[in-house]
Amino acid sequence: MDSPSSATPPVAPAPRARTSLPDGRRFIPLVPGLLMLVVALVGAGRPVLSWDEVTSAEVASRSVPQILDLIPNLDAVFGPYYLFLHFWTAIAGTSEVALRLPSILAMAGAVALAAELGRRLFTPATGLVAGLLLCLVPNTSRYAAEARPYAFACLFAALALLLLVRAVQKGGRLPWIWYGVSVLFLGLAHLIALTTLAAHAAYLAVNGRRHLRRWALTAGVAVLPVLPFAYLGATQEDTQLHWVKPITLARIRDMPGDITGSPEVAWLLIGLAVLAVWRPGRRLLPIVVYAVVPLGAVAVVSALVSPMWVARYLLVVLAPLALLAAVSLLGGRDERPRYTIARVVAVLLLIGFAAVPGERAVRRPTAKNGPDYRTIAQIIGSDTRPGDIVVYPARNRAIRAGTGYYLRRQPAAPADVLVEVPSAQTGWLIATEYQDAVSRVAGAPRIWLATADRRDDPLTARTDLRPYITAGYHRVGFWQAKSATVALYERN
Repeated sequence: MDSPSSATPPVAPAPRARTSLPDGRRFIPLVPGLLMLVVALVGAGRPVLSWDEVTSAEVASRSVPQILDLIPNLDAVFGPYYLFLHFWTAIAGTSEVALRLPSILAMAGAVALAAELGRRLFTPATGLVAGLLLCLVPNTSRYAAEARPYAFACLFAALALLLLVRAVQKGGRLPWIWYGVSVLFLGLAHLIALTTLAAHAAYLAVNGRRHLRRWALTAGVAVLPVLPFAYLGATQEDTQLHWVKPITLARIRDMPGDITGSPEVAWLLIGLAVLAVWRPGRRLLPIVVYAVVPLGAVAVVSALVSPMWVARYLLVVLAPLALLAAVSLLGGRDERPRYTIARVVAVLLLIGFAAVPGERAVRRPTAKNGPDYRTIAQIIGSDTRPGDIVVYPARNRAIRAGTGYYLRRQPAAPADVLVEVPSAQTGWLIATEYQDAVSRVAGAPRIWLATADRRDDPLTARTDLRPYITAGYHRVGFWQAKSATVALYERN
């Protein structure tokens, strides 16, 4: 028998090797992000460009000095986006999908970042459900496929809050620098989106008051480059927002449906979000502020200063609304998982069913604001003959640009003989026409006239040309499309 000293010592179990594979839960936000990308690409080129998208396409085609000449006069708040789109279209082209692709990618990123916010602040399941809810909202698809900066505002609003959470958790100088960069791009994307900074203050109030001074300094420095655009935008208020109607109780009531693109989807999400108040308040406070403050700030400014109660300016509230709805849906921790899953699936199906009409509506050929420029161009281009000319209402910014954009795809296009100085060279969005319009059209065998509304007598849009055309021409063609009228006059 061996002595205790000579016995073989017991072999300790080998330590378990650490796997280098990342935690799969970190990739959960990619699921709704990729789904949003697919959903947004479906039918992205079908709707005709809106009048605002026409402006984006026209300004992006200008040179950089010409874009910089426009900013002091008009659309200063969109100046950074126009500059970005100028370089983008030089690479990708100017088709509808090419113009809208940056916004499509931005909205897909915004959904993924909102899901990551849910994962970081709550649970991975919360992030996943919030992202899926956002994919169902019709207006995430509509403004993903919109050549304007609103999807970028959604992207940077979610990114800025996410980077703030990371800066607080990790500490150090670099995370705060990245946070400041995100706030800068948030302001450049859309000034109203800066109202979401209130959610950042709320997050620090409950998670890290010692960082408040650093946050205020970082955010303040980041906003400084945005101030010139804000100042110019304020001076351009009469031309920039003259079309916005005053805020009323009826418009406040309609705003949820306008923001989501479906009243049914809006009130289902709001109902779920309200139920979230039974969850722990400290964790919800930043998200509640994220959802409420932009609406409240714009409402107050619209009532007391200048109307700007416009749904697309407030798309940034969709992400926090979806997060609150997801928190409510997932219930308490003591609930059996199968009940939670069944409830989530049922609600997603219900909201998806309610969203179908809105999803179809935002993909109609004439879903966007403004005339049907594509149909106008098809009517004119399909029957253009040598010597034909085209005229538009004087001082209309979009009808000339929109029809011209689509006429480039036609086999032939009539000459636009009234333009003396193209809009790109005026520093504005409107071309300068010759003073004596009659002398410019005199002798043309046929005259096309396109207006940005429906009217029985299109010549009422060009009273300066009416006597000449009435005396020497007769109308041989008359067409009406969405918010548009086209007439053709042939010389007697």
